[in-house]
Amino acid sequence: MSNSEQDSAAQAPTPYDLVPYPSSSFPQSHPNRLAAMAKLFGLNPAAPSSARVLELGCADGANILPMADSAPGSKFLGLDASKVQIAAGQKAVAEAGLTNVELRCQDFMDFPASEGKFDYIVVHGIFSWVPDAVREKILAICEQHLAENGIAYISYNALPGWNMKRSLRDMIQFHTGPLQDPQVKVRQARALIKFLSDSVPTENNAYGIMLKNELEAMSKQADNYLLHDIMEEENTAFYFHDFIARAARHGLQYVSEPNLSQMLATNFTGKVRETLAKIGAGIVAQEQYMDFLRNRTFRQTLLCRAGLPMKRNLDRAQMRNFSFQSLLKRMDGPVDLKPEVEVEFTMPRGSKINTKDSFVKAMLYTLSQSPAAISFDELLTAARQQSRPLLGQLPADRAAVEEGMLLINLMNLCAKGFLELWAEPVAVATKVPEKPTVSGLMRYQALNARHITNRLHQPLPGDDMARQVMAACDGTRTIHSLMVHVLKCVQQGKLQVTAGNAKVTDPKRLETVLGPLLNTVLARMVELGFVAP
Repeated sequence: MSNSEQDSAAQAPTPYDLVPYPSSSFPQSHPNRLAAMAKLFGLNPAAPSSARVLELGCADGANILPMADSAPGSKFLGLDASKVQIAAGQKAVAEAGLTNVELRCQDFMDFPASEGKFDYIVVHGIFSWVPDAVREKILAICEQHLAENGIAYISYNALPGWNMKRSLRDMIQFHTGPLQDPQVKVRQARALIKFLSDSVPTENNAYGIMLKNELEAMSKQADNYLLHDIMEEENTAFYFHDFIARAARHGLQYVSEPNLSQMLATNFTGKVRETLAKIGAGIVAQEQYMDFLRNRTFRQTLLCRAGLPMKRNLDRAQMRNFSFQSLLKRMDGPVDLKPEVEVEFTMPRGSKINTKDSFVKAMLYTLSQSPAAISFDELLTAARQQSRPLLGQLPADRAAVEEGMLLINLMNLCAKGFLELWAEPVAVATKVPEKPTVSGLMRYQALNARHITNRLHQPLPGDDMARQVMAACDGTRTIHSLMVHVLKCVQQGKLQVTAGNAKVTDPKRLETVLGPLLNTVLARMVELGFVAP
């Protein structure tokens, strides 16, 4: 190939340049979360607040930039082959004023040996979608550049659950194979999905039922999801044990998944749990059998260097070392903490916890109301302060009893998926400050991004009003100043205010309507964990 041909090939746009993928932040990939899981199993990872982090396949930085924003004492490097997405990310870095992160357009195959070691390596949504040589290079980068106590996070499509999706992908590939234009390919893919959905019977037809479920889910996805997740030229799924064997050839061993509840056989029914216990055969085999039972489609696996000793027997005393993020629904108001009154706490997906114990109610209420990741000591203090006034004369050993109750309840809640573990606390405002402050990156995202990432690394949408308010919360404006700003946004046509079906334009009427609305927006920003303490 001539030099001009090589230059032309190097400049050729990638599919992600032509149709950018709607990237996002992934809470489970945050170094603070990865460190917690590593510590849970006896490893000694670097402190997330002072680490070196690499993300392979960073797209426009929607995942790595909020990490850098939340950990100014750490250093971050993101690589991606898409010039368009890297340029978008670099603009965000400059506009947000981030100084601890670099985004680089680079082929993984050209990763320099001189790059040094990283405490955390994140590879999300890449491994299944690249050629096998690149997969080997990803694992080689982990092998060569992971620090001694480093943690690598790699996600990938998993078998056996991906088999039905793979069959649908094959059908779509067959139907759209000759087409080149991405939009035409998507239209034809959707046409095939509708044809199959309308035509395959489901009554007394196991194939039809499975196909219908997958088709319904696929039909709701965005065009860029179909193009890149389903129709991409390369899309390979793996059995868990095969992935771990492959990692082992690169001197890496299995640590965990990002969520403890996904790893425990105790979350199955009694007979299943007993059978899994009889099978034994080690954690990799156990995880593989659980994938068979769940028909798992996707995995997010944490790896470390082979030879590092791990502790697989969990001890509830470990809970003292972590901070906790609640997945419980926020309660609408205060709960009755009196010992004889039962209170129900629920998860968005419907799971429930009922208790009459005052201390446990106070603990669960504190967790459910907090937008932060709360440390063990903070939670213990809050539950004590709320419950003790209702308990009368306390026995001499009450403090020890409370600590023991907290330890066992936290372990059980994590095991059942009601809580997420963080290695370090994540502080947020608990009430609207006099001069609300959100980070420069959040302010940039409010006006330029599909999602805004909160201090717990969660990607959240925002309406026009919330976005304009957030963009103005730079720590210099009082509530009154924010009201002036919002009124100006209305005058400039950036916001519209309606009462009923009528547009509000009168200045005095606008202030009457906007005052309560602004207070609601600010309170919601605090509740969702956007506002700095």
